[in-house]
Amino acid sequence: MTLLSREKAPPEAPCSVVTPIGARHAVVVQSKGHSYFVDAITGEILHATRKLPRHRLIRAVGVEVGVDTRWPSEARNAEELQAATAPYDWWSDKQYVSGAKFLDLLDNQVSPNAVRLLRHLAMNLAGRNHWFGKMADLERAIGLPTRTLERALQELSSINVVRRRNNGRAWPTRLSVHPWYAWKGDLLGRDDAYAEWLDIRPAIVGGQ
Repeated sequence: MTLLSREKAPPEAPCSVVTPIGARHAVVVQSKGHSYFVDAITGEILHATRKLPRHRLIRAVGVEVGVDTRWPSEARNAEELQAATAPYDWWSDKQYVSGAKFLDLLDNQVSPNAVRLLRHLAMNLAGRNHWFGKMADLERAIGLPTRTLERALQELSSINVVRRRNNGRAWPTRLSVHPWYAWKGDLLGRDDAYAEWLDIRPAIVGGQ
């Protein structure tokens, strides 16, 4: 009898077990031009898309500052200042105040009452570096008597940190703070305020 040799078959490689996962049911929610794919059961946002505008957004300005309004530096109250800055200033509510600069004044022998006054003005600017109001308003807000308040104001004026402008009885007093200490609004306007405060004129190019 003839025996036939049979080769042993190689062992089969182990295969990983794949567990099927059911599809997640999602719904589409649209809000303000955005589409959100949300899991209907858990509420999880699976994917979001943003619809971009077809055209660039352009802001039209129909006011000419200095013609239709006063210049910001010539404003006599908060309303005139707002009318002059609003058409061009998109960050009119943005405030820039550094408390460390006030502490530097204390280190340079400026009185605490003067620093208190400066801080109040800086935190309550109507716009840019200008505060409008009556001296009686400052007395009530800071809690200083009239003479003490006047001395503090004179102290700040003597070191060129605050400037006072009276526009007559019909208009509030304007106190302007050095723009290095406080600013409210678009920072692009602060460079011009620096130049105006320091009385710097732009260089003449070409000798003309």
